[in-house]
Amino acid sequence: MDEGVIVDLVTDFLAWAWPRHLNPVSWYIRPLFFLPIACFCWTRRPLWLAATIVAMVSSFFWFPAPTEIDPRIAGVLEMEKELFTDPTWITWVTLPLIPALIAGLCAAFWHRSLGWGLVVIDGGLALKIAWTIANSGTDGLATVVPLGLGAVAMTAVIVVIAHRRGLRLALRS
Repeated sequence: MDEGVIVDLVTDFLAWAWPRHLNPVSWYIRPLFFLPIACFCWTRRPLWLAATIVAMVSSFFWFPAPTEIDPRIAGVLEMEKELFTDPTWITWVTLPLIPALIAGLCAAFWHRSLGWGLVVIDGGLALKIAWTIANSGTDGLATVVPLGLGAVAMTAVIVVIAHRRGLRLALRS
């Protein structure tokens, strides 16, 4: 296949997918993928884990483009778009933090450390909120509710499961 055709396909796909990323539902759904990731690491099911990670990565375009766009969400996504289309040293330094967060989450639950899992989940989401605010100003506040609710929901589920199963929330396995 010609290189120009591939570039055109990717460009067309991104033009179709990007407006869907403006849908706030995807912002609320994405953090919740940490729960099945934690579950599949805990039960050591790598194929289900891989499928969940693919689902999480693709979830930004599952939902239709919104009819009304929250200007703060648009501002955050414009900042992210600029980071990817005109990368600076900030992009190259911070981009590896996303897979590092997923790897840390997987390691914590694979080694069955609920405490470290909660540290990674809550710390990672707090850092994502702080990073977004630092890079997009007050528009970044749009991430507080979806990521904050995601952190609270995941923490609550993990604490309830730990309590019901008699599991420790210690920082060791």
